Amino acid sequence: MMNGDGPGGGPCGSWEKMRSHTMARLEGRRRVCRAARQRAGQASCGLRKGEEKMAAIDRADLRVELGDLKFIPDRPLWKASAAVVPAAAPAPKVASVSTEPPAVVAVREAGPHRLPHGPFRTLLWQRAKTSGPLVLADSFALLAAGAAAELAIRLVEPHAGPILRPVGGVVLGLLMLAYAVCGLYAVLGVNPVLELRQIIQINSIGFIAAAAGGILATPLPLWCLFAWGASAALVPYCRATARRWCVRCSWWGHPTLVINCGKNPDPTVLALLRAPTSGFRPVAVTDPTGECRSSFLPVVNDAAELKSLVRSRTIRYAIVSAPELPATGLNEVFNRYSPLIPHLIVLSDVPDLPNLWGQSRSCGRLAGMEMRNGRMLPSLWMVKRLVDVCVAVLSLVIGMPVLLAIAIVVKLSSRGPVFFGHSRLGLAGNWFKAWKFRTMHPNGDVVLRDYLEKHPDAREEWERDHKLKNDPRVTWIGKFLRKSSLDELPQIWNVLKGEMSLVGPRPIIAAEVWKYGNVFKKYSAVKPGITGMWQVSGRSEISYDERVRLDEFYIANWSPWLDLYILAKTVIVLTRRRGAY
Repeated sequence: MMNGDGPGGGPCGSWEKMRSHTMARLEGRRRVCRAARQRAGQASCGLRKGEEKMAAIDRADLRVELGDLKFIPDRPLWKASAAVVPAAAPAPKVASVSTEPPAVVAVREAGPHRLPHGPFRTLLWQRAKTSGPLVLADSFALLAAGAAAELAIRLVEPHAGPILRPVGGVVLGLLMLAYAVCGLYAVLGVNPVLELRQIIQINSIGFIAAAAGGILATPLPLWCLFAWGASAALVPYCRATARRWCVRCSWWGHPTLVINCGKNPDPTVLALLRAPTSGFRPVAVTDPTGECRSSFLPVVNDAAELKSLVRSRTIRYAIVSAPELPATGLNEVFNRYSPLIPHLIVLSDVPDLPNLWGQSRSCGRLAGMEMRNGRMLPSLWMVKRLVDVCVAVLSLVIGMPVLLAIAIVVKLSSRGPVFFGHSRLGLAGNWFKAWKFRTMHPNGDVVLRDYLEKHPDAREEWERDHKLKNDPRVTWIGKFLRKSSLDELPQIWNVLKGEMSLVGPRPIIAAEVWKYGNVFKKYSAVKPGITGMWQVSGRSEISYDERVRLDEFYIANWSPWLDLYILAKTVIVLTRRRGAY
């Protein structure tokens, strides 16, 4: 008979088997948990806490399983084990620890910056309202140019209309498409000189291609020539007129944020407000340093408020004025605001540099801006001289009856010569006589001296501008000639002699040299002109300091395209007769 104390059937054998079974199961659970913690890369502190927790769980399980175990002799061991051993407790879940950098988590939580559907539709509508008037102006100008060219052709060939209308319509439509592709409807703040150059280049390519394609159709090349000349004048003029009309409307232009990194943003804001035709409508100012204060616009520096303002007003353009920031600071400004606003325009902190024709250049990892000095390019000076001679000769031939009529009236109006020559400073500081129709009485110096002694205000005006709005020396015909600028027609002779140019700085006398200061060295590097930046920018209505800055801008950014723009604007200014006396 077996007494239960043997190795296979007593309570001791059952106890040892249960204990070994439990310990094996707990040891396996520990290995699984340690492997999970190692794979998760838990820190040492977390590992210690996890091990202490697991040890506590293991001890609790062991007490439960061994403390509640009772021997039941009437049942087999496997039944007793099944009856008293509780079900294995589930393995504790180890919290997963993220191995991603905090920056990745922050970017994922922030999400991409996208416009909601409402502001996106507002943006499209704003672009349509800003570009729509220019599209209408171009359509009208090109149609008018095509109609004028067809009218000119009909004088030669009356039956050319049925051929020109469909072909001309296709050519004008392709030109409109080329304007859109080249960005003439999407870009803001483009200098009118660059816009004029781009329009003429596109028109030239388009009409030359049309003339070459229709070389066998006799009237088409001639029509292209007339239409090219008319469009070169009408398209820029209609565009400028459309902008002048649209600036009066609050819906035209794009809301613009001014990012100022200085203490006074008002000069930048005023410059934007005084140039509404650029399309930028400043609505607020922000400063990364939080120091600036503006007298014209609200200052928003809080990040949440700024983001709300950008979304509500659909601001897509920002003007960055950071003259005092180093390169690293400017880079930080760009990184801060570029995720919020897609178009950042950084103002140059050196305004005197020639920036009209600047182009970006790169060489490997090096990048920079090319500043072109047109005065050092002989080919451009040859073009300028050729244009001067051709226009001067043509003006003398066509305007000879006008010159003779003015000479007769001047001679009959008062005693003295018809022409008046005054010594002026020219190229390289050389003196020359600038000729004009005489507009003053012969004893003008005496009259001026007596007038200045009696009128202190007039003396101050004379010392400041070297001109008088109510000059007592001027004759009645002289007032008309000065108002219409016809008194300067004899300077065409100075152009033919090479002493002057059609376009250039205003010729000055010796008493005005000190007002130019360091700019006089640049002034003496070019020929003075009959017309120039001063004449088309307000004439006598602007101050002398502003006139010096305009001459400096012309010299630094000179090119034949700038001359062409000034000549075209001179015609418009003469018809308005503003600022001349």
